[in-house]
Amino acid sequence: MVKKKTPYLILLLPVLAISFLLINGRSSICVPQETDDAKAFKVLKKKMTDPKTGLPNTLDPNLIKGKDREGYQVAKEIPEILVQLPCFCGCEAVGHETLLDCFVDEHAVG
Repeated sequence: MVKKKTPYLILLLPVLAISFLLINGRSSICVPQETDDAKAFKVLKKKMTDPKTGLPNTLDPNLIKGKDREGYQVAKEIPEILVQLPCFCGCEAVGHETLLDCFVDEHAVG
């Protein structure tokens, strides 16, 4: 006796089609659009980049008030370390790629 596999194929095709649509839909959602803030930050970062090191300069710690000044001082002293660390505050929406980027502007204050 030969069993018919047609019903399984009929069920499998819609499942595969739905899976394909979900996977493709998700991949297009995961690609963020560059915001105006991100574009502006890239311009700032390029202007602030030290040609000798290739790293962006941080803001002068003396421009920062309170306890935040210490953070900017440390960032100025060890940029080669901070550029290797990710930032987890969600600042990638404004174009930041590493923890060092947070100290290029006033983002790390407060």
